[in-house]
Amino acid sequence: MSLHLLSDLLDSHDATETVIRDFTTRYEIALSTGDELDVRRVKAAAAVYELHNPGVRVLDELDAIQNAAA
Repeated sequence: MSLHLLSDLLDSHDATETVIRDFTTRYEIALSTGDELDVRRVKAAAAVYELHNPGVRVLDELDAIQNAAA
């Protein structure tokens, strides 16, 4: 595997982790403030992100957060 390909894979992984962290942070804030509209907005944005990025499971992360909070 070339260094450029490995570097691209690592960059892609880092970008995915950053996006997931951003969604989970927004979701946790919306849940903690009781902002149901924002909860729905975050879930809708996460669903769109998953459609454009197959294999990324943002909604699973959000569901885990919601189940832990319940």
